[in-house]
Amino acid sequence: MVRRHFISAFSSVTALAASALRPVAAAESQNPPTQTRMPLWPEPDPIVVDPATADRARRVLDAVARGTFDCSELLPQLDASAPPDFFVKGAALVSALGPPQLMYPYEKRIRAEQTLTYFLVRYPKEILTWVVGVDAANRITLLSLQRSPSYRIFIVAWKDYGY
Repeated sequence: MVRRHFISAFSSVTALAASALRPVAAAESQNPPTQTRMPLWPEPDPIVVDPATADRARRVLDAVARGTFDCSELLPQLDASAPPDFFVKGAALVSALGPPQLMYPYEKRIRAEQTLTYFLVRYPKEILTWVVGVDAANRITLLSLQRSPSYRIFIVAWKDYGY
């Protein structure tokens, strides 16, 4: 029993001495920095896309955040499958992130039925990916704001599984 008190007292004295030698570390341990969701890997490099594509992506993201998105831009099947309050709930989620500080395209994927453009969006506390998919008639087939491919904050998508 005496030994247990000695060990705990010894570790306390050691920690106190270490904090006296390193006051900054002691202060940081008492006041941890605020948690932000910034990635630990480097940000992707921007790519060049048609200015109309970048402008539309920014305009659509802003419209989703404000709750003023025009559903006529969606593929008709996608518009029909989205519940009436879907974009109202989406506006609450997206607007809670604050205004985007930076947005640029970094990847483009061309598929048979759609073209996907990936945008890095830097918000005050985190960096997300905004994916906009369009078909050959320039109707929106996919909108997704995500932290990772498996962690989506907001998504509206339609896929024709015609097999």
